Parts: sequence; C-alpha cells; structure tokens
Amino acid sequence: MAPVSPSLIFSLCLIFILIPQAATQPSFICHTCSPGLGTYTTNSTYAANLKHVFSSFSSNTEIENGFYSASFGQDPDKVYAIGLCRGDLNQDFCRSCINDATLALIQLCPNQKEAIGWYDNCTLRFSNHSIYGSGDEIPSCFINQNNVSDVDGFGKAVKSLLDSMISEAASSNRKFATKTSVAPDLSKLYGFVQCTLDLSEQQCNNCLEMTSSQLPLFTIGMGGGRFYTPSCNFRFDTNLFFQPQADASLPPSPIFPSPMPIKGAVILM
Repeated sequence: MAPVSPSLIFSLCLIFILIPQAATQPSFICHTCSPGLGTYTTNSTYAANLKHVFSSFSSNTEIENGFYSASFGQDPDKVYAIGLCRGDLNQDFCRSCINDATLALIQLCPNQKEAIGWYDNCTLRFSNHSIYGSGDEIPSCFINQNNVSDVDGFGKAVKSLLDSMISEAASSNRKFATKTSVAPDLSKLYGFVQCTLDLSEQQCNNCLEMTSSQLPLFTIGMGGGRFYTPSCNFRFDTNLFFQPQADASLPPSPIFPSPMPIKGAVILM
C-alpha cells in the first residue's frame, strides 16, 4: 500500500482538541463525532437499536479476545458497532473499559449516527453503515510526548521497532504484537501495534504500514507517541505501558498511566 503523502496529510483538517469530561465517565484521549452522517432523535428506532447493541456488549461475558462486534435493526435505522481492547488486557478490565466507553461516547456525541472514541485501553465505534472489515484509516488521532535529544537516531529506532512488529501482529489470532528494543541513549524502547480482529491479514498489514509511514511527519524528536485509526493503532514509549506477558487468567490488569503529560491530540478528518 502506498504511503499517504505529506501534502495529503496537511491538506486534511487538523483540529486541536480539549476533551471535555463526559459526566462521571473517564475522558477519551481522542473522540470524534460525524454529524455529516446524520442524526437521530432520543426516542427514535435508531436510538433503541444503539441501546440494544451497547447492552449486548455489556452483557456478553463470553468475549475472551477483547473484540466486540454487533449490529441490530433494519435499514435505514440499523446500527453497527465495534469495541476493541488493548490486546494485553484481561477480560474483566477490558469489559469495564468498554462499558465506560458506551456511556461516555453517547454523552459526547449525542444524537450522532456515527462516532468513535479512543481510550488508552480500548476503542469504541458505532455507525449507521457497515464498518466490519473496512480497514478504515480515518478519522485518526495522533498524540506525542517527551522530547528526546538524538532526534534522527531515535526516529530510526522507533521506525525499525514498529516495522518489525507489523507482520507478527497481522498474522496473529489476536492481531497485536509488543516488542522491546534499545533506544540510541541505551534506554529501553517499548512498542505496541494492533488491528481490529475483523481485518484480514493483508488489511491489517496495510493499515499498520500506513501508520508507520506517517512517523516522520508526527514523531520527530519525540520519545513517546500514539497513532489511533478506526482499524489499527500503534504506540511507543521509553516507559513500560503494557503487560510483558498477556494472560487472560491474570488478576485485573493495572492501569498504566501516561508517563508524561499529553501535549495535545490531533484529529485527522
């Protein structure tokens, strides 16, 4: 898949956002609503279908792979939804994150027929059209933090680390991979890549290659960064943020806080 050109990226709408707190729910790192795809009223069929889908996520205790997908209703009021937890999290912690997301996203995007929200630990998306196996790369959200001194050397190390995980994640059953390497200053460098489980191996590979191709545009001089799209994401940092060995039988997963304050989130529409 050909990399997205810098001219295309910079022609997109860059929106610097401050995420409001959604009632008592945790704040998303990034979220975006899609008003151009229509709205629904509170007591409409679409609202009932959305509630039904989200309720099925909350009540489904058999999910073991961190991936939720469901649809309900008939066109034009049919609702499609996908939830994805970070691949190293156990079931209980994953379910809690998804439940928080279902409440927060509706509050942040009231009456919107399509929306997506990204937490550190999970992503939630819903739409009035099919989103399964679509390999969508926009809208996307990029966050970076923690300046480094060896800009060129660190950038090359990050690119090499992320590229080395793409085929592993794309070919795995859980569609994610983690890896540790050494940064130019001899500190540890941690990487994580993941795709939604509805993607084929090739689609996952394409999505992650696209995100990797954007590294030079957004991570110059940065010691930590995250790139979220609807279908795949990556993260790197000099601080450990994932569980080295994922095991669904482990006790509830700890929350790994961001080691440095998030400077800002850029949404690409």
